[in-house]
Amino acid sequence: MRARKGWAGLLALALGFSLAGSSSAQENKARLDEGIRIDQLQPASPESPFLRALGPHEKGANTIEFAFGLSLDYGMGLLKAVTIDDQGDETVAATPVQNALLAHVGGSITPLPWLTVDLALPVGLYVGGDTAAFDKYGVLVRPPETFGVGDLRAGLHFRPINKKAFTFIAGGRFWAPVGSTTSYLSDKKLRAEVDLGVASEKGSLRWGCTAFISPLFFIAVPGSDGERIALACAAQYKAASFLWVGLEPSFAMFNQTHAYVGSDSQRQDDPPSSIDLQIEPLASVRMAFGGMQVGVSAGPGFGGAAGSPGFRGVLSLAYVGGGRPAPLPPKPPPDRDLDKILDADDACPDEAGPDNADPKERGCPSSDKDGDGIRDEEDACPQSPGVKHASAEANGCPDVDNDQLPEPVDKCPTEPGAAPEGCPKYARLKGDSFEIKPPIRFSRGDELTPEGHAALEEIAATMRANPKIEQVSVSLGTKGVSADLSDRRAQAIIFVLRSGSLDSNRYELVLRDDLRAGTVQARIIK
Repeated sequence: MRARKGWAGLLALALGFSLAGSSSAQENKARLDEGIRIDQLQPASPESPFLRALGPHEKGANTIEFAFGLSLDYGMGLLKAVTIDDQGDETVAATPVQNALLAHVGGSITPLPWLTVDLALPVGLYVGGDTAAFDKYGVLVRPPETFGVGDLRAGLHFRPINKKAFTFIAGGRFWAPVGSTTSYLSDKKLRAEVDLGVASEKGSLRWGCTAFISPLFFIAVPGSDGERIALACAAQYKAASFLWVGLEPSFAMFNQTHAYVGSDSQRQDDPPSSIDLQIEPLASVRMAFGGMQVGVSAGPGFGGAAGSPGFRGVLSLAYVGGGRPAPLPPKPPPDRDLDKILDADDACPDEAGPDNADPKERGCPSSDKDGDGIRDEEDACPQSPGVKHASAEANGCPDVDNDQLPEPVDKCPTEPGAAPEGCPKYARLKGDSFEIKPPIRFSRGDELTPEGHAALEEIAATMRANPKIEQVSVSLGTKGVSADLSDRRAQAIIFVLRSGSLDSNRYELVLRDDLRAGTVQARIIK
């Protein structure tokens, strides 16, 4: 520290307080007993599994009604006096708070699933630092009292979205200035902050972040000194059923007005100010044993705000209890055979069975050897899976051509057709050829007649119903017409076959100039 009249200022920075002055500096004296607060740590509510973020919750019938918490916070190098000369060189002149052990005692009540009220009080169990006084250049730095009480914090938080998958928290806290200035635990200012938080827990991961916002931080008015905006987060991985490990970083910015020592009256009335930072990337281990939660966090600190540690370690204990017991779900009506038919409606309550329309058979097992869903006693073909049909002699019998008519009542069992006979109307399979009545014709140009269109559709359906028939050859007469018209007629035929879902490798189209124009024939290729 340089002792000469040319000092441009004397600033006490780096985790605590600031001074600035010019000229002879001995004309004014300043005591740094007030306006300094080393307790910047804001623990979460005791019910939270996190130290700084409010944390995820799953609240419903088991509403948490009360929680108690205690955290022991050890910080090293929490308050330093740093002098800065006119060349900008910094020197640590004193460390008023070198070691501090603080306790945060807190409790919360949850009267409603979406509402939490909490209180927290910091207590300085031991606050120690340099014992020498520095009164050069108008500055008086004194050691703190070793024991003191901090400012009481009271919070009110709402959880409009309150699920494990996603929790949204909104609320605020106010700080009652009841703490000790002689232990650097209060600056005797009433403060209020808005809290906004999000959190989530899914599988083996849980995370949460809370923003603490002082409205006066953004307004340059008297009394805004010491106001802050901060963000505290936690991200943890579930390493065991009771053990979580992760990180709990925090970031804060503080308005800081520096005490001024010097003869410049204008600067005395309008002292210099700055925004000081505090950054703490803590590693954490959290354990839960029933309602008891135990956590350990530790890590370095960075920044020039009061209370920024060179190192911080935190041990936290919390107990969560109370709550209304979850109501027992209503006992379901009995269903002994678990066939989803209540015993009261089950004709066979000890044997699982289908929900038959007949009350005498509802819930009773039935034999269905071929697995077609038709009971053997109603199945005309119990050894072969089939389809339902109104006639007793055909019910449950196979339907080879898939026209919904079982073989016993289908006069064309291999050719799909409409009821009652089940035969095609325009294209019947006779030996190796299709008998087409009336013949397929074109009404004009390349437009098929309705009967011709239907005949081609029936040919495609018959081919689909008989996979053993490899291919059908369709001949189109082109005698006496132009090649262009013949091509368009061929495309019209192919379009109908393709629309009938017939694979292209199962049909061929042959243009024949020995047939009268527009004549269409179809035969099977084996």
